[in-house]
Amino acid sequence: MTFRDLLFPLLAALCYSTNPILIKFGLRISNEPVLGACIGMTTSTVAYLGYFLMSGQGRSLFGLPTWVNVYFALAGLCSTFGVFSFFAAHEYIPASVVAPLTAAAPLVTVLLSHFLLKSEERVSLADALGTVLIVAGVALLV
Repeated sequence: MTFRDLLFPLLAALCYSTNPILIKFGLRISNEPVLGACIGMTTSTVAYLGYFLMSGQGRSLFGLPTWVNVYFALAGLCSTFGVFSFFAAHEYIPASVVAPLTAAAPLVTVLLSHFLLKSEERVSLADALGTVLIVAGVALLV
């Protein structure tokens, strides 16, 4: 594994770790988590559309089979509820508590992967132990 291979995950970590702080700054002024989530999701949509159009992949947005779009739409709904919940949590508790609590998401992902993606993914012992350590760390913080 090279540094280039790690660049996107490290960039994602930087962006995800900055996100709660920016949300707190916004909620100090507006105190409207739904509005903040809406602005964030709209900004994401515009950024994604811009990427697809500028990269010449605009047609691929409409070329997928309907059943694939259903999965992506459901994923979008889950993301929307997740983002709303994330913003709402910042209204009530400190960002330093929200961030580690949402870090427990891998536990759900590992469990769902084990049961729903058996034919495609195998949850290893290392995956399970890593997930248990994440949850234990969250429990210590809360």
